[in-house]
Amino acid sequence: MAMAGFKFRLEFMISLRKRREEEAAVKLAKRLASIRELEDQINACHLKLAEMADELSQLSALGQITGPLLLMYSNYQEKIRKEIKRLLELLALSRREEAKERMLLRKAVVDRRIMEKFKENKKLTWKTDREKEEQELMEELASLSRARKKLEEPDEDPKPMAKD
Repeated sequence: MAMAGFKFRLEFMISLRKRREEEAAVKLAKRLASIRELEDQINACHLKLAEMADELSQLSALGQITGPLLLMYSNYQEKIRKEIKRLLELLALSRREEAKERMLLRKAVVDRRIMEKFKENKKLTWKTDREKEEQELMEELASLSRARKKLEEPDEDPKPMAKD
């Protein structure tokens, strides 16, 4: 008689926790990509400011700066600085969200590992019980085999029949 294999009744819980972990990982990856994009935008704004400073320096050296041109450059620089400030605020918010998402991912990983460990323990218990049952069955078969041999053996000391 073959015994059925181990079946973990809470397998769906492991699948559910794996899915939660994967969703948390994807969400964190998107957040990190968003942070990189914000950092790139901030760097591009700083580069524009540096380029404008170089242009103004060159125009000043050539004596080609006029009042309206200077005003135009000043307004554009202010616009870029405000954009940098806005992007930095978004970046700070995104970094706070990243920290929360990292904690959610860690929790999801721990929850999945707990369920997997529970499954391993259940399987080990099941295996130990099967081995114990098998051992008991083997001992019972050996006992029955010895008893049958005793019944089949002829008496070694037959009693002699008394003569009249």
